[in-house]
Amino acid sequence: MNIEQFEYIAAIAKTGSISIAAEQLHVSQAGVSKSLSKLEDELGIKIFKRSRLGTEPTDRGKVIIEKVNEILARIEEIKEESQIQSALIEGEVRFSAGPNIVTILSKSIISFKKDHPNVRLAITAKNSEAIVQDLKENRTDLGLIYFDNHKQEDVKDLTMTKLLDSRIVVYVGKRSPLASKISVTPQELLAQTFVNADNNYSNWYIRDFMDKYGPVNIIFTSNNVDILKRTIAEGVAIGIFIEFSMKNDPLVANGDIVAIPLVNHEPHTISLGWARLTNKHFSIAQKEFLKYLIREYNNFK
Repeated sequence: MNIEQFEYIAAIAKTGSISIAAEQLHVSQAGVSKSLSKLEDELGIKIFKRSRLGTEPTDRGKVIIEKVNEILARIEEIKEESQIQSALIEGEVRFSAGPNIVTILSKSIISFKKDHPNVRLAITAKNSEAIVQDLKENRTDLGLIYFDNHKQEDVKDLTMTKLLDSRIVVYVGKRSPLASKISVTPQELLAQTFVNADNNYSNWYIRDFMDKYGPVNIIFTSNNVDILKRTIAEGVAIGIFIEFSMKNDPLVANGDIVAIPLVNHEPHTISLGWARLTNKHFSIAQKEFLKYLIREYNNFK
């Protein structure tokens, strides 16, 4: 038996097809079948069986596949350890976060790239729902998401670790009558004009708000954060956003937009953290990149 055979087994188990496994590994289907048969003869068991659903593991094969995946994971660790020892981390990190959050974390992203120039970074800005889907379909490796607005069924295959809880805050223009207030209640907002971020959590939050206190005037909903902020800064409308997403925002920093805590309303906080696909290999490059992100987050606490 050899590592190549283990890679064939892992690929067949993952895809449920010898032909697809061969295609993904860039080898011939005949070569994969021959290698698999040779290993099954050597072990004296059938690892896979053919059915209407494709190529499926036998009961004894499932045990073998589990061991094979453990061995391949250890081999990756050995390769990564050699990279650490040689102070040369390579590989790829595909990272996704909300548009504002990517901006907030730009220092850590730049710092990581300077320290590890041989790591390929792919950064995408998406909402939490899209990031969860990308993680499940292996289109991204690491995602920073809000935890509170996902069904358990949607995230059951993910490992998620909370980084912080962030307040939900009302943002108004500096000339708004509300700008001088220390806090505001839901009742004080009913006569205001709103803009709303177009994502699942914001849409749910504003619906929940109206269900509890009555309708509000929403002049538009958009996934363009800059338009939302500019509208608020101009005093045309107010908005309710997650405080962390507005950290270090220039319009907030220069006073054009004022943040006011919303009181007497639940939920008043939301959890933010990182997520990855549980059964996917967690490379040394990804682990190192996560360290930089966590360090940056700790600066905001």
